[in-house]
Amino acid sequence: MQKLHVRPTPRIGGIALVAGAVVSMFLLGSGAAALWGLICLTAIPAFLAGLIEDLTKQVGVKTRLCATIVSGLLFCMISGYAVRKTAIPGLDVLFGFAPFAVLFTAVAIGGIANAINIIDGVNGLASGAVIIILLGFAVVAGNAGDMPLQAICLVAAGSILGFFLLNYPMGLIFFGDAGAYTAGFVLAVVAVLLPARNPELSPLIGLLALSYPVMETLVSIHRRLVREGTNPGQPDRLHLHSLVYRSFARRAAQAIGLPAMRNPMTSTVMWFFPFLSALLCVLAAQSTIGVVLSIGLVGASYLLAYRRVALLRPIRRREEELPA
Repeated sequence: MQKLHVRPTPRIGGIALVAGAVVSMFLLGSGAAALWGLICLTAIPAFLAGLIEDLTKQVGVKTRLCATIVSGLLFCMISGYAVRKTAIPGLDVLFGFAPFAVLFTAVAIGGIANAINIIDGVNGLASGAVIIILLGFAVVAGNAGDMPLQAICLVAAGSILGFFLLNYPMGLIFFGDAGAYTAGFVLAVVAVLLPARNPELSPLIGLLALSYPVMETLVSIHRRLVREGTNPGQPDRLHLHSLVYRSFARRAAQAIGLPAMRNPMTSTVMWFFPFLSALLCVLAAQSTIGVVLSIGLVGASYLLAYRRVALLRPIRRREEELPA
């Protein structure tokens, strides 16, 4: 995570999230409660790896990635759910081979959990994005008649909302790695469950819903590995939200005379991407062509925004060096 705060702040949002998740289990019907309990149970490795890192700062990136993959593997093996088809010619032959499908799904779940941690850089960005995407999933599940999964999406969003109200706008508490990994794990699992339980939906709908954190991760890997030749797991300040924080949000906060709002303003701007992907999920849920085109639209929007903000970076750097 890229720290854009100056005062010491507790990083125990993950504990609050898990507490809300456990309590909410009693609000669900028996079918939904059993599935939600399974999700919470298999999230334990991801949660513990993040929590230990929050407390000790001694858990490496690779170890945390492995822990989230283990959580994904446990979910697939216990629940029996995995990505079985993609509607992409040729690939579905591979996904018809159960070991490949399970391994791919576990790695994808781990990747998404880490992607949410990557965007957890300013107040409310990660938690707000997760809530928006979960609400989009809830609408799609409701339209498909999958009431148990819709209830799970709403309960998960509600569990995060309590934390969100303390994190946004003033950052009184942070998600921490435990919160980001756990929330990302839940998102990824729902992305697997939704088309698996409702075959009329496009199998790529989860990728569309998660296209913002996926794009952030892919661009980060390309930037560090290909362009800079550095470790792709090494944090930096060149994520889109970091650049927006140093450019648009800085100007906007100065314009209204509230410099302390620079951090939450960044999140408000960045929520455009998860909102767009969630909206397109609802509109194109049953059309794979529509979903693919929507993924392209979100990806192109992200890249255009990144390019525009990145081009302003040298100008903003010179401005920040000038006396106030």
